[in-house]
Amino acid sequence: MHTLLSILHVLAVVLTVGPAMLMPWLGERALRERDGDRVHQAGRRCMAFNALTLVGALFGVLTTLTSDRYSFADAWLIVASTLYAVAVVNGAAVIPGVLARIGKELQDAHGVMDGELLEQHRGRLLALSGLNLVFYTAVVILMAWRPGA
Repeated sequence: MHTLLSILHVLAVVLTVGPAMLMPWLGERALRERDGDRVHQAGRRCMAFNALTLVGALFGVLTTLTSDRYSFADAWLIVASTLYAVAVVNGAAVIPGVLARIGKELQDAHGVMDGELLEQHRGRLLALSGLNLVFYTAVVILMAWRPGA
């Protein structure tokens, strides 16, 4: 049973974490093209894929519960879980909120936006997207490496 849960965990993570990490970058591209509809769409997809990573997390919890080797007390698992929680909140709530606000501004302005305001939005979006990329990357490294395990 442990092996099956482990396979389901890895499969769910592979299918969801990659798109969750990359969706904000599609929003940034749409922002550069000043396409409010695509910015909104990227925000919805970002929220959806980050929420779907919870399926992988659930299989990870079940895998750990059925394991004789790993425990929730392992330091690497505590750090990875904390970073994952921050990444999910950032990716499912913060980034989509920013993308929705930017998309609405673009739609209201019919794609015309002051260059300085556009760069402010891009900077905020790139910073949040970069943080999510770092958080998810650290989680993947910790899960694959399992230091001290």
